[in-house]
Amino acid sequence: MNGLPIRLAILLLASAVSAQQPSPTNPPAQQSPPVAQSQGKQSPTHKTEFFSDMGANSIFIYRTDVDPCGPVPDGLTLLPLGSGFVVQILKKGSPTVGKTTGWSFLITAKHVLANQAAVIVRVNADNQTKFICKKIEMTSRSLAADDGIDLEALLLPEIEGYTPTVVPTSALGDKSKMEEWNIGVGTEVVTIGYLYGYSGLKANYPVAKFGHISMVSDESWYLNTTSNLMEQGYIMDLPNAPGLSGAPVFSFGTEFEANPFRYREVPVLVVGVVKGLMLVPVGDAKISQGVAVVEPGSHVRELIVKIASVLKNEGMDVEPVK
Repeated sequence: MNGLPIRLAILLLASAVSAQQPSPTNPPAQQSPPVAQSQGKQSPTHKTEFFSDMGANSIFIYRTDVDPCGPVPDGLTLLPLGSGFVVQILKKGSPTVGKTTGWSFLITAKHVLANQAAVIVRVNADNQTKFICKKIEMTSRSLAADDGIDLEALLLPEIEGYTPTVVPTSALGDKSKMEEWNIGVGTEVVTIGYLYGYSGLKANYPVAKFGHISMVSDESWYLNTTSNLMEQGYIMDLPNAPGLSGAPVFSFGTEFEANPFRYREVPVLVVGVVKGLMLVPVGDAKISQGVAVVEPGSHVRELIVKIASVLKNEGMDVEPVK
């Protein structure tokens, strides 16, 4: 008799036995945080829906000297300052899924917005293959993270015909969540943002880049050439490129072990925000090491908590950040 059916039966039996026993890597009571959702929609039921929503609702950030929604002049590569994503601070009493109410903030790297009096955000129209551009003055409400943290939040005004995909605050991967879910070196990650040289001719077409966490460090070791400060940074083995700064990096995937049999689904968490790339000198030139430096997700959460506190002190009825 062919040995394949026997091995398959053994594997299925092991799966059934394992299902009756709590796995230390996936306790029954552990609930995965909700993933991002477009306002007015229920949370995606599958990660491919989540990545599709994040891609369709990607945000590219441009200078104001060129119209990113108009014809591109011959010989010009339309290079954005960077990418971004939206986190919403909920108004007290707002539902947490579906049509939420609150304050939506565009999150990106601080160096993306540096020295800009205004920026233009380019987004995709709802259910249409076309751009929408919106100019935002930097005099509008914005709040930068503390010195040495490459993050800034800019209040995103309502854009007619556009519904942002919102990352819930519960999906911001602070240190405790990463420890709870054992997210660290080797965990699969994906970032969604600008692809150098092509951002779409009629609509935003971001690229999804997949990799793994390569290093988690609490030390300030990365020299940020904009702040001229040594900053903290995680390393991801995914290629970075100009225009990708400010893009979120998410944990995801499944983990499987055969002996003993263990299986778990890694929650979708913002584990970082792209802030730089690592270069190595080769002769008179420098080439990429093929890895990205990211601002830890815990700093995103700290920034959101800071903004919520400011709003509350101004008399806004703010739901506590979860």
